[in-house]
Amino acid sequence: MANVEHAQQAVDMSSLIQRQVSTKIKYLQELNQAVESHHDRKIYQLLDNRRYAAEIEHREQQPNDQGVMSLVDDMADHLSNYLSENLIKYLGQTYPFFYYEEYQMGHYRIYFGNWWDRRVFGELDVLNVRFAFNQEEYAKLSKSFELARQNKRYNSDRIEQVSNQNDHLQELIDTQDQRDRKRRQLEDQLEESNSRTGIFESNRNKETRQELLDQIQKLEDQDHEARSANKTIKENEQVLLALSKENTILSYEQKSIIDAFGSFEDFELANRNLYANYLAMLEEADKEEKQVTDDEQ
Repeated sequence: MANVEHAQQAVDMSSLIQRQVSTKIKYLQELNQAVESHHDRKIYQLLDNRRYAAEIEHREQQPNDQGVMSLVDDMADHLSNYLSENLIKYLGQTYPFFYYEEYQMGHYRIYFGNWWDRRVFGELDVLNVRFAFNQEEYAKLSKSFELARQNKRYNSDRIEQVSNQNDHLQELIDTQDQRDRKRRQLEDQLEESNSRTGIFESNRNKETRQELLDQIQKLEDQDHEARSANKTIKENEQVLLALSKENTILSYEQKSIIDAFGSFEDFELANRNLYANYLAMLEEADKEEKQVTDDEQ
């Protein structure tokens, strides 16, 4: 009896293995056919059936067979390189201000703009059809749109702060002679006050002497700041140049987004819907191609 049960278990296991192998073979055959015909929409469906069902077919989420899909894990970079051709072509029309550099097989940097000193803005995730923006750069761009509604630029406050500091330092340099005359005057007054000190020095005289010492110390502090003023002013001028340059670049980026999308909010909406919009475009292209084929027949 035990031998019969063992034999049956062996048959069941053999059948299970055959089904699993058949499933894997079918998956790889479908993927191979989709790649051969450059049927990108089908490739994306095979890579993530759950997401495809939800965002493209608007069906209840379908489970992903990880055991099958993991068969192509070691091909991810090659698939990304392969699928990038049509995706980047599409993005070139939808996001005309983004440029891409394949710095490694299947890995793409995003550059914002084609102007001088353009910025690396993140990476393009081809297999998931999404942008992986540099969060620091994206936050700057977002803030610049928010400030624009107040008629301000991203670095306006910082530029004002540094400019005011330079004005203050320049004033210290320009008023050196005045401070020197004031110090001599205070020192004379202090010497006179010291000559009146004695055992029964009045409180008023003590207060006067302290006030004179405080004023002299203030002048010395200003002199100390003035001695490094020229160096600080030059450093601040470089800071102002960099801040102004960043403002200019951000203004280019803002204009590019407004020209293409109308608003930053519509730009963000397009980013969230990129997968669905792109695959919907591929589906429409497939239908048009099929219609042309049918008409020719």
